[in-house]
Amino acid sequence: MILALVLGIALGFISAVPIAGPVSALIFSRGMEGKFAQGVWIAVGSGLIEGTYAFIACFGFTRFLSNLNSIYAISNAVTAILLACLGVFFFRSKQMRKPQDKSKKIHSHGKRAFLEGLGISAVNPSIIAMWTLVVTTIYRLNPFQFTLLNSILFCFGIAFGIVVWFSLLMKILARHRQKVGSHFLDKILKGMGLFLSGLSLFMTYRFVVEVS
Repeated sequence: MILALVLGIALGFISAVPIAGPVSALIFSRGMEGKFAQGVWIAVGSGLIEGTYAFIACFGFTRFLSNLNSIYAISNAVTAILLACLGVFFFRSKQMRKPQDKSKKIHSHGKRAFLEGLGISAVNPSIIAMWTLVVTTIYRLNPFQFTLLNSILFCFGIAFGIVVWFSLLMKILARHRQKVGSHFLDKILKGMGLFLSGLSLFMTYRFVVEVS
C-alpha cells in the first residue's frame, strides 16, 4: 500500500515538472502575475482530473474511450486553441513582465481557478494517453498488485504529487520573480510563447489527422 502511494506521488510530481501543456503554462502565467493562490487551485483541479484518468487506466476503461474517435478529435481541437491563446499571451503579456506590486491585494478566486484546472485537464486527450502508458508500464514491472485499495492510493498519490510540485513552483516564483532581469524575463516568456504556439500547431495537425 505504501509503495503504491509513494510511487504515485513521485510520478505525479515528475510528470508536472515540464511546462509543456496548457495547464502547466496557465499555472506558470498566474505565478508570473503574482496570483500564486490561483495557480495552486488550478493545480488542485488538474490533479483531481489526472488522478481520475489514472484510476480509469488502472481498470482498462481507456479501451472503451479509445473507440470514441470524435471525442479525441474535439479534444485535440480544444487543446490546440488553448495552447495558441496561451502562446500569444506569453509572447505579448505586459502583466507577466511587470514587477509584482506587493502592496496590492490580489483576490484568489479559488473556485474559478479550480474549475479552470478541472476543465482544461478534462478535455486534454494527452493526459489519458500518458497515464495509460504509465499504468501499463507499472503493471508490467509489477512493483505492487493493482487491487482496488492500491489503485486508489496510487492515483491519490499522483494528484497529490502534482499539487506538491505546483505549490513548490509558486513558492519559487514568489521568492525569485523580482530577481529576474526584465530583458532576460522577456526572452524567456517569448521563448515559451513560441514553444506553446508550436505545440498548438502539432495539436492542430493531430486534429486534422483524426477527422481526415
